[in-house]
Amino acid sequence: MEVLKIQNLSKSYGKLKALDDLNLVIESGQIMGLLGPNGSGKTTTLGIILGILSADSGNYTWFENKYDGKHRLRIGSILETPNFFPYLNADQNLDIVRQIKKVPKQEFDDLLELVQLKSRRKSNFRTFSLGMKQRLAIAATLIGDPDVVIFDEPTNGLDPQGIMEVRSTLSRIATRGKTVFMASHILDEVEKICTHVTIIKRGKLLATGPVGSILSKDLTIEVASQNNELLIGFLRSREDVKNILQKNGIVECQVDQKLDVSEFSKSIFNIGIVPTHFVARKKRLEEEFLEITK
Repeated sequence: MEVLKIQNLSKSYGKLKALDDLNLVIESGQIMGLLGPNGSGKTTTLGIILGILSADSGNYTWFENKYDGKHRLRIGSILETPNFFPYLNADQNLDIVRQIKKVPKQEFDDLLELVQLKSRRKSNFRTFSLGMKQRLAIAATLIGDPDVVIFDEPTNGLDPQGIMEVRSTLSRIATRGKTVFMASHILDEVEKICTHVTIIKRGKLLATGPVGSILSKDLTIEVASQNNELLIGFLRSREDVKNILQKNGIVECQVDQKLDVSEFSKSIFNIGIVPTHFVARKKRLEEEFLEITK
């Protein structure tokens, strides 16, 4: 089922084009990362699909219009810094959210367990760390059991410990079968959590698809030796090697993932080069992202 379909969405702020004819489809169960540099149009996209901002042109459809205009009740979201009453505890703050959402009275044990705040449920919100505040906000998005949860830069401003805790929480949510739409400029976050990724820059769609299809299937080989000039000449002579470059004394190149790496390293030895460094690794999303957006 199509959870969200965006068609030709455009939005400008004066002369600044925030979104430029954006098209995107999110299917049920996907964990979609909306990835792009700061200022690329991520927050504008989320603001429009949540009805907070109006588009200049284009349209979007939630749940194939299944809920007859009441789709917002099936969506939980955090767009900015979470705001709760500082002198109320976790249970009390969540209950206020429950009342706003007009959800029947409930206990929050499961949600607080999910975001690892059960032991602090009776502590006032003002005593929470930034990471704890963000995790409570994530719990609030899940009240009413929405089909879709939307997060805008969920780890922004957090220290390494808070980032790890929020990332772990998002991963647990993903295992519950929710459709997740998450905007982020942190590549590692998207790569570790998301099943799908959409890359935008200056409001334009550059690439979209499963993380595995956006990631190149090539292997990156890193080699260094006492004679990098000879090494580079050898690599250039091979038809199965491409994108050769040297940085910081290490020669990098791309080869097909089916290449026998041990045979490849032997071929380097056979021409009299003794590598001082040899690593074979899959390309990371960071490298793909830089190539796509450059």
